Amino acid sequence: MPYLSTSQAYLEQSAQLLQAYPETTRIVTKYNFPTNRRGNVIRAHKSQVRKNAKATDASSTTTPAQTSIATLTLKTFNPTTGICLHYRTNKAQEVGRLITSLGKLAAGADVAGLGLSAAVPAAGADVDMVDAPAEEVATPPVASKAQPQAQGQSAKGKKKGGKGKR
Repeated sequence: MPYLSTSQAYLEQSAQLLQAYPETTRIVTKYNFPTNRRGNVIRAHKSQVRKNAKATDASSTTTPAQTSIATLTLKTFNPTTGICLHYRTNKAQEVGRLITSLGKLAAGADVAGLGLSAAVPAAGADVDMVDAPAEEVATPPVASKAQPQAQGQSAKGKKKGGKGKR
């Protein structure tokens, strides 16, 4: 099952699949945050040993310890057609954007409603910059700042509202 290369491609393909088969298509999210528990460390070490054994260059048997990276895996699956779309990311900003977009997809938004088609211009493509239309702003009449003073009070002696010293 191949993974799609960009989140935009995943969201567009998922939106099209949901539009074609709205009742049978399922979206599955899986969040993986590896911990440093003993079982996980042993499992990671065994997988590294297997990778090193399969590699043709077995000269470097020691590998530096890798930091654990949390990942979000998304899968859109339709069992009737057998179409399965995958996407995996470890970027925090992208996770928030994907969850928001998937929520809109689940609510029934189409590809145009997500705003994905024109989100990113092609690399190296010229983009026309259009000037914003000039809007005339009407200025409201300035109110008089002079306020009538009560007898015996000056503007400096007046207390301001709000919390005082405690």
